[in-house]
Amino acid sequence: MSTLATTSVPASRRSSVLKILRRLVFVLFVLMATALATCISLPDLLCPARRPRPGFRLSAAVTVTRDTHGVPTIEAQNLEDLFFAQGYVTAQDRLWQMDVMRRFASGELAEILGEDLLKLDREQRILGLRAAARKSLSLASARDQSFFEAYAKGVNAYIAAHRDRLPIEFRILKYAPKPWVRRIRSSSPTRW
Repeated sequence: MSTLATTSVPASRRSSVLKILRRLVFVLFVLMATALATCISLPDLLCPARRPRPGFRLSAAVTVTRDTHGVPTIEAQNLEDLFFAQGYVTAQDRLWQMDVMRRFASGELAEILGEDLLKLDREQRILGLRAAARKSLSLASARDQSFFEAYAKGVNAYIAAHRDRLPIEFRILKYAPKPWVRRIRSSSPTRW
């Protein structure tokens, strides 16, 4: 006598397989959304098709290539174009970090991060890094000052080309970076 045996997968096992599949689909969705958000908000090196073509003028061709880790290599015909490109590329990768470091050194963090940093800003202003930088700049040669100017123009070109899509930190804190200048302007005295 032969019997036909049927086996069925228990309902609890079927539901656990469905849960795993749902989680996998959710994880894939999150990864795709993250990749899209990264492409929209992070530096252009992650999205080569979105690279800006700002209207700055160089005296000769400049080539910026990035290795597989995103590290830039800049080739230029002269040093002024090289420093301009360096300013642009550095801003492309680290604009918010640059702005925060500049604000920290000059005692201006409380403007963007709140009153809790007034004591730190006061200490930084007493330390006088801005005055020391101004003095160092005045001692620099005309050639070096032109390089500082080219670097600042590169940073400003990046800021101008990306006003509508600055790094996310600027959007969260709802402020825009100040233009970079070669000469450090003295600020009006702040009363504490």
